[in-house]
Formats: sequence, C-alpha cells, structure tokens
Amino acid sequence: MNGRHESSNAPGVAETLGDARVADPNSITSFLQKGAFVVRSLFSGALLLCLVGCGGGYSQESEAVTTVSASGTLTYKGKPLAGFVVAFQPVDGKRAATGVTDEAGKFVLGTNTKDDGAVPGANKVSVVWQPPEDDGMGNVIDDPSKLPKPPVQIPATYASPETSGLLVEIPEGGSSELVVELK
Repeated sequence: MNGRHESSNAPGVAETLGDARVADPNSITSFLQKGAFVVRSLFSGALLLCLVGCGGGYSQESEAVTTVSASGTLTYKGKPLAGFVVAFQPVDGKRAATGVTDEAGKFVLGTNTKDDGAVPGANKVSVVWQPPEDDGMGNVIDDPSKLPKPPVQIPATYASPETSGLLVEIPEGGSSELVVELK
C-alpha cells in the first residue's frame, strides 16, 4: 500500500488509497441487504419453531390421554368447599385433570375435555379459589378489585401441587368417591 492507487471494477473489491481502504458502496449495500435477509430468515424460522414445535401445551390437535372416571368431594376442616378448582397432577408427568366444586364440595375431573376423567395412578393435588365470572346478574366482573373473596380462606400451601402435601391415588377402574380433605 505504498501510496499508490489501485482500482478494480470487480464488485466487492475495495480501492486502496494510500494506507486507507475504501469499500465499494455497491458491495456494502449488497452485504447489508443479504445480512438483513439472513436475520429476517433466522427470526422467521425461530418464530415458526416456537409456534409449531416448542409448545408442549394442550390444543385440540394434541393427542388425547387415556382417562378413567374420576370424581369426589373437597372439604376443609370437615366442611364442603364450593367454587374451588381441584387439580390432579399425575406424578409421572402426564396431563393434569381439573374440576370445579359445587355447593356440596363435589367435583368431576376432566383431562382432555370437561368431565372426561383423569389419568389413573398417583396424583399430586392442588386447590385454588375460582371467583365467579359475573356478579350474579349477568354483568362480567372485569376489575380484579371487585371480585368476591373466597367464602373460606384456605392455607396458601394448597395452591401448588408441590407444596400441598396432598397425594391421591386414582384407581385403574376409576372412582366416584375420591376425597380431598384440607386441614
């Protein structure tokens, strides 16, 4: 680069002016356009993977798991609890089943669809309050501060299957007499 001027008409070849290199502006534009295309392609591919293959969640296209009839009663200190969600999480990691208790504390579990049962075997259980969606007169409650409080306050440890300490076995033949007793 001894101060001489070299030039080439080939695209992407830089000109040398003294000790400084000046890139061909057409090659920079081409490079940036190719780079933007690569970035967009990578982003689109990653997004597609997440939408198609990364979810392990349930959708109507998900494979249904085999269930057995499963229902029972939820009580706290011997009294039935109404309006609580009872969730049974199989210890083997299969899909959880949930049900909502009625006025008598009765629930019916559903895994693939409402009330279709639960996976047989050992299940960790959690219980949480489910406030009503409307005010009783058909008006949706959209302000969380206006949601009614649970009729009975249960210990927060029951909200997670990992901390509840509740383990219920669902027999291979199913059961309509499952008992979840909170203390």
